[in-house]
Amino acid sequence: MNNEPVVLRERSTGPISKVVGLYQTLLRRSLEHFFPDGILEAAGDRSFIEWDGASLEEHYRVGDDPDGLGVEIEWFRSRYLYLPGSPAPFLPAERHLIEVILEALDLRFRGLFDLEVANRIERFHYASEDLILSDYLGGDDHFRIPAALEALRVAALSTYENRRVSLGTLLLGTPYDPAAPEWVNPEGAPRFNTRLTAIKGFHRLCDGVQTLFIVDQQGELTRTVDIGRWAEKVQGSAPLETPCPRAYVNHAKATRSGGHLCLVLTPSQEIKVFAEGVLTFAFSDARWRLLDIPTKFAAWCKAIGKSCPSDLALRIFQAALNLAEDRKGALFVVLRDPGSSIPQLIAPADRIVEEVATDDPHDPENLSPRMAKQSLHHVARDQTLAELDATVLEALAGIDGAVVTDLDGRLLTFGAILKIDPEALKIARAVEGARTLAAIAASYHGPVIKVSEDGYLTMYLGGRRVWGL
Repeated sequence: MNNEPVVLRERSTGPISKVVGLYQTLLRRSLEHFFPDGILEAAGDRSFIEWDGASLEEHYRVGDDPDGLGVEIEWFRSRYLYLPGSPAPFLPAERHLIEVILEALDLRFRGLFDLEVANRIERFHYASEDLILSDYLGGDDHFRIPAALEALRVAALSTYENRRVSLGTLLLGTPYDPAAPEWVNPEGAPRFNTRLTAIKGFHRLCDGVQTLFIVDQQGELTRTVDIGRWAEKVQGSAPLETPCPRAYVNHAKATRSGGHLCLVLTPSQEIKVFAEGVLTFAFSDARWRLLDIPTKFAAWCKAIGKSCPSDLALRIFQAALNLAEDRKGALFVVLRDPGSSIPQLIAPADRIVEEVATDDPHDPENLSPRMAKQSLHHVARDQTLAELDATVLEALAGIDGAVVTDLDGRLLTFGAILKIDPEALKIARAVEGARTLAAIAASYHGPVIKVSEDGYLTMYLGGRRVWGL
C-alpha cells in the first residue's frame, strides 16, 4: 500500500475536477435538504484540485461567519457563506448538523479513491441523507440506522388490506436486551431491512405505536415488544425532561439511556427518530427535519417569562405537540398586557365574560347568533389552563380560531378569530394563510405558537418567526 504524502495540484479540467464539481453540487443539495430556507453564497474560488495518492488531507472546514449569523464553509478549495433563512443565527445543534453533513460527504468522496476508508463500499448503498442522520446520532458500524430507515420508507409506500401501514423498531445500544438479559437470538435471524417489508403479514407484527421490533447491535431482528412495558422496565417511570407528543412518550423514554434508538413510521406516514430521551428528527414532505425540541422549548419558556406559573409554558407546548401529531390546526397566544391587548385583538363577542346576556331574560335558550357563541364560553369560564384537563385544552384549541391566555394562565377566549391591526397587516402583507397572518399580528402582544394541519409548529414573537418545528 502506498503511504506517501498526498499531492494536490491545481487543474481546471479532467475527471477529478468533474468529481469535485459533483460533490460541490451534492453539498448544496444536502444543505437544502436539511435547511430548505438556508442561503449558500459563494465567497471565493481558488481552483479545482487533482487527486494524487492513497489518501487525502482534510479539505473542508466550518468556521464562524464574521457577522455571527451564519457559518463560513471551505469545501474543495472553494469558500462559501451559509446563512440561515431567518434573522436568528443557527442553533448549536444546527451548526453541528452542518459539520456532520460536510464530514459525511467527505467520507463518501474519500471512498471513491482511498482504500483505507472504513466501510467505503457500504456508504454507497444508502441515501446520503440517511447516512448524515446516522452520523449525527453517533455512527453505526453495521449500518443499522440507514437500513432501518430505508425499510420504513419502503413500508410507507405499502398498504395492507387497503390500509396504510405503521411500523417501528428499537435499535439496542447495548450488547444484550436490558429488559431480557437472558435472551439469546436464535441462529438464522433475519436482518432488519427492506427485504422484510416484502413479506406478507410482516406489518401486522408491530404497529410502531404500542409495539416495536427489537434489533440487536448486529442489525438482526430479535423479537417484538410492548414499548410501554419495555421502557418502564428498563428506564423506570420518571417523567421526561423534554416535551414529546403524547402517543410517543414511551418511545422517548426507551432511549433515555443506554444508547438505544427508536425509529417509527407513524400512522400519518411520518418517520420519527428518538434518541437520548428526545424526539430528534422527523421525515415528512420528502426531507429530514432536525427538531431540537429542548432548545426551542427553552426559547418558548423564556419568551413567556419567569413570572408566569411554571407549568403554563409546558401545558401550551405539550398541547401544541399533541395537536400537531393529530394534524389539527391551532393558535396559542399568551398576552403580556391583557388590558391594552384585548381590545386590539379580541372582538367583544369573543371575550369570555362573567355572565351571558340574553335577548329575552325570560327565554334564555332563545339566543341571537352573537350571544349563542358566547354561551359556549360557559364550559371554560373562570378556569385557568392549570385547571383544565390536557385533553379539554386540546379540544378548545381545535376549534377554528385562537386560544388566548394571560401570563397567569387565565383563559381569555377560545375559538376566536383575532382582529388584525392595519400596521401589522402591512408588515405581513406577503404572508399566505389566515392563521399565519393572525399569528404574526398577535405576536406583537406576546409569544405565539401556531400549529399547522400538516404537523408543523412555529413560534412568533414581535412580528417575526423565532423557530419552526
